[in-house]
Amino acid sequence: MKFLLSRRMLLVISLLANALFCFVTFRSGLIPLKYLIPLFIILFAIVFALYRGEKDKDKEHTTKIIIYKLINIILSGIMLFLSLMVIQGTDFISSVTGGKEQIIEMNVAVLKTSSYQELDDLKDKKFGGNNIDSVNVNKAETMIEEDIGLIDVQIYKDYNELIQALQNKDVEAAIIKDIDMESLDDLQDGFTDQIKVIHTVEIKIPKIDANSAKVTQEPFHILISGTDKEGPIDTFALSDVNMLATINPTTKQILLTSIPRDYYVDIVGMDNVSGKDKLTHSAKGGMQCTLSTVEELLGIKINYYAKFNFTSFINVVDALGGVEVNVPQYRVIGRDDGVFTTKKGNHGQGYQIKPGQTKMDADMALAFVRERKSFVLGDDIRGKNQMLVLKAIIKKCCSPAIITKMDSLFQSLENSFETNMSAKEVQSLINMEISDMAPWDVQSYRLDGDSTKKVFSFATIGDIRSKYPNGLYVTTPYEESLQEAKGYIEKIMNNEIVKVNEN
Repeated sequence: MKFLLSRRMLLVISLLANALFCFVTFRSGLIPLKYLIPLFIILFAIVFALYRGEKDKDKEHTTKIIIYKLINIILSGIMLFLSLMVIQGTDFISSVTGGKEQIIEMNVAVLKTSSYQELDDLKDKKFGGNNIDSVNVNKAETMIEEDIGLIDVQIYKDYNELIQALQNKDVEAAIIKDIDMESLDDLQDGFTDQIKVIHTVEIKIPKIDANSAKVTQEPFHILISGTDKEGPIDTFALSDVNMLATINPTTKQILLTSIPRDYYVDIVGMDNVSGKDKLTHSAKGGMQCTLSTVEELLGIKINYYAKFNFTSFINVVDALGGVEVNVPQYRVIGRDDGVFTTKKGNHGQGYQIKPGQTKMDADMALAFVRERKSFVLGDDIRGKNQMLVLKAIIKKCCSPAIITKMDSLFQSLENSFETNMSAKEVQSLINMEISDMAPWDVQSYRLDGDSTKKVFSFATIGDIRSKYPNGLYVTTPYEESLQEAKGYIEKIMNNEIVKVNEN
């Protein structure tokens, strides 16, 4: 122990701890050199000052020496801790950037009343699939045959015919895309309660390459997609939040353009499907389909996507220590003061939310952005609230205070967030923010439309006319709203300062 606490050994430990910190920090590229170089000089100057301070030829200043040694040990510990944080941060950035292979889950479903419990029970049995998703059905068939040998798959025109075939026992099992499961209840009430999933195969499709931009020098677009499914972020799931972030690093402005989930748009890039449908259904064709659909809608080329699910949403708000949201006074059903109670959250009791500045933890924020039935304008207000919370998160993430919360933020987003931005691009943005410490101005605009119209949506579940003869409710875009959004986006891209008309 005496050897470890000797003056020279403490110098070696301090030098190694500081050298490690300098190496990992420089390699991370997160901190600008104009800060790094002075920081390194100061750190090593402190180390050698402590080394000299520990020297006492006359042995008369024992207390002073102990204090110097203690400071040395504490400083070394801090450097090691900070080194681990930097390593964790760079590892996190590497893990969530660059995009991932997407996974399509294909379920093997049988009637709940059947005796089948596992895939092996279906050897020599007849399977069914639907023609709309024939490409993935064929891939799933190949993967199933690797487990149980050759199978006979009957392809039906749509899910209506497939459901009837399963119920009539013309087939013993149905191959159904997981993302379509809930939609089947639109064809027949309670159908998902009649079946059980006994096996799932995962089909991997290539990751989506970014349309790279010089993110610290020129404006760029990120499509932010919030899914309604907890669990792994790389699986197909419906998108409840669809928001285009147009970012200008020169003017320090971010424009968030929110698109209603039920916006009735041309679906672009989905196999065997063409025509219009709700935007949220574009996710059934994967992130690339949603990207192409939004590009077509707004007449732009999107550079990147950022995808998160409700799991990450809950975690990130708590990791930030909560967020401040200025709640507007909405038209609330049954009240004239704008006060409403959420249907979810607070252990099932809901939260009473009043107009004005409100501090929200994760549970309250999630209940807030999910609420729609309290409002006269329903889903329109839900979309606005999603944008309010996202703006609050972005503002907190762009503040210097985020540095002290990086560790918990990394942990909260692990496995719940992904983007096809490269690690180098993310690091350069962080470097820029630390370098200039300039505040960002976040503007928001929500696309509007007519939510009273009923139409038919064709994108995934087949013919629903028998159950909904007048079609399903969608939000039909207002052309004026689209043009206004395009105008704001164009100004941001042209380095103009934008002030969105809140009305």
